[in-house]
Amino acid sequence: MYKITSDLDSVYIKNSDNTITFLDGKNLQQFIQDVAEQGIDIVEGPDVVEPSYSELRTSEYPPITDQLDKIYHSGVTNWKKDIKAIKDKHPKTITGGTTIGDVPDWVQTAADNWTFNKQLREYVDAVERLSQYILSVGREEITEEVIVSTEEVWNEETEEYDTVNTTETVITQTAIEPLEATVEVTETDEETMESTTTTVTNPLIVRDEEERAAAQAVIDATPQTVIDAVDK
Repeated sequence: MYKITSDLDSVYIKNSDNTITFLDGKNLQQFIQDVAEQGIDIVEGPDVVEPSYSELRTSEYPPITDQLDKIYHSGVTNWKKDIKAIKDKHPKTITGGTTIGDVPDWVQTAADNWTFNKQLREYVDAVERLSQYILSVGREEITEEVIVSTEEVWNEETEEYDTVNTTETVITQTAIEPLEATVEVTETDEETMESTTTTVTNPLIVRDEEERAAAQAVIDATPQTVIDAVDK
């Protein structure tokens, strides 16, 4: 359990031997991650000390010399009136004590930011993973016509120069053949030394499909606010 100090800005852990370890740097980052992953309930708010009626009264009673001076100049009745006003202001029902305050807003805000950035990184990685070609399908060759030279040629009909471009076809993406759907796996029995060959789904294709499915699941679970931040 993490604990917020009374100044609302420091965090500490109370160890099993009742010693206190204040968090900073890397440990504070771990605290934010823990809150993001486990929830705000793992954090206890600061101790709020409420004074008792006795402490409140004492803080407002005039110095004894002032009270004696009041009695001397105004009489006991007026002195009692002033003292009674203080007693009535702080009745004995105010028992005081220590309560636990609310966790400050900055904790949840920091945890929300951590979650947002994590989702952002995972979304970008997932999109990048799905952009790769499917191993079982392969990849087509892509070509592009590019201009390699330009010259001005006289056109006798229009009596003007025409711009003539010479182009060539450039491969911008090489083709990759799809992987074989199945492969043969040979296993040898260590006792009999007999070999058995079986046909299985290509492990590379299996892993590719699993990674793509996992990436799609990440994208599907990503909040729209995170997607919008990437697409800006």
